[in-house]
Amino acid sequence: MKGFSKLCDILKTYSTLLVPFLREFFEVARKIIFEYGGVLDKYMGDGVMGLFGFESKAGECTGNAICAVAAALELKELFKDLQAKWIRIWEKHVPHTITIGLKCGINTGYAIVGNIGTKRRTQFTALGSTVNIASRLTDICNSGQIIVSATTKSKISNQFELKSLGIVTELRNIYGPFEIFSVIKKKKNIS
Repeated sequence: MKGFSKLCDILKTYSTLLVPFLREFFEVARKIIFEYGGVLDKYMGDGVMGLFGFESKAGECTGNAICAVAAALELKELFKDLQAKWIRIWEKHVPHTITIGLKCGINTGYAIVGNIGTKRRTQFTALGSTVNIASRLTDICNSGQIIVSATTKSKISNQFELKSLGIVTELRNIYGPFEIFSVIKKKKNIS
């Protein structure tokens, strides 16, 4: 989420107004990730990490990158309602203008996936440069933006309208060049 750290500062004495918002957001995100055949990897503070490419239900979303982007677009739309609802609630309690937004980075490729950890505690997760690049793409997103890598673009461009954002040479200590794209919307006449 964009603006979440500032939101935490504004609502530091109103945890009862922050935690329910996060729970509601996480539940919406979880449902959408599962609906599109993804796996919920983890909750990370104010974010979620979904993995696609493990399971696909017959007759539903096909193509891992397509499913990931479709899920991100739906989450972006549902977040608008959630955002409006909670901003109204928060602004009744604090004299601040509150702005938060959703942002999403998507990369496609191979990753090390499994239960990682120690004998006492393991966690299902994904590791590797594919995951790291997706995280860095999220870092550079503006509010309301979904950014995808060129690898993802090659798998989704027939389904979604994209806008080139050019080439970046570095994504926080990962050196490129990386061509990146913003997802605009699903193309018309595509089921």
